[in-house]
Amino acid sequence: MYMFSTSHEPENPWFEKDQLAATMRDRIAGIGGLVGELREQITDDSQVVYKPMEVLFVDDPWFKGRVILIGDAAHATTPHLGQGAGMAIEDALVLAEELFGDGDLRTRLQRFMMRRFDRCKYIAENSILAGEREMARDAGFDRVGLTKAMLARTAEPI
Repeated sequence: MYMFSTSHEPENPWFEKDQLAATMRDRIAGIGGLVGELREQITDDSQVVYKPMEVLFVDDPWFKGRVILIGDAAHATTPHLGQGAGMAIEDALVLAEELFGDGDLRTRLQRFMMRRFDRCKYIAENSILAGEREMARDAGFDRVGLTKAMLARTAEPI
């Protein structure tokens, strides 16, 4: 099982590796249900990964000359919408389509940017928003609504 938890950690600290399981149990101590039932089974420090979340979104264009950035190199985001790998795969597919298209290389890369930029920006911004609202424990945050909107957006043709 993979369990992901977001917690606000002022000053972005690093934790000792032999304390990771205890730290995770502490961070999810107030959660009930299945997570609460499983919490005490988190005992192996080597199975807990703690990393600060970092984001990157490169402004348009993601290319210069014959070099282009795609995937996390151009639009790394938090995992709150679970779309990072999907966006990278879409980048690769769209890039392949455009590289086999008409026009000079610059024209093809510009078409790639037109197809990818807004969609990737939407995912990045809303994933960050979801994480911020979760860390703020915003009871009014419509996580289900955001997820439905994201699913509708990613179901649109690229």
